[in-house]
Amino acid sequence: MPQIERPPVSPQVQAQMGPPGGGPEFGQGIGQAQQQMSKSPAEIAVSTCEKILMGVPGDKFKEYAQKAIATLKVGLAMEQQQGPQSGPMGKAGMPTAGGGQPPVAGPPMPGPMPG
Repeated sequence: MPQIERPPVSPQVQAQMGPPGGGPEFGQGIGQAQQQMSKSPAEIAVSTCEKILMGVPGDKFKEYAQKAIATLKVGLAMEQQQGPQSGPMGKAGMPTAGGGQPPVAGPPMPGPMPG
C-alpha cells in the first residue's frame, strides 16, 4: 500500500497549503509583518496609529486625526534625524548652547581656583 503524502483536504485548505512538496504559502499578514521587520519601533507605531485613526468614522474626528498623524510624523522625522540619545555607559548626551560637544576638562592647573 503506497503511503499518502497529504491527507485529503477541502479546496480552500489546499489553496492555503500551496503546491505539493513546498511549505505553506504565508498569507498577507505574514508578508506585512516581514516587511515591517526592517522598520524602527517608532515607524511601526506611527503607521499603526495612522491606520487606527483613519478608520474611525466621522468628518469632524477625521480633521483632528489628520492633525495628530501629522504631529506623529514630524516626531518620527525628528527621531530619525537625531538618532539614539544614549552615549557611552548609557548616559544621555548633554546639550550645550553651541550645539556641539561639551568641552573636555583638562588636567588641573596650578594656582588659585577660579571663582
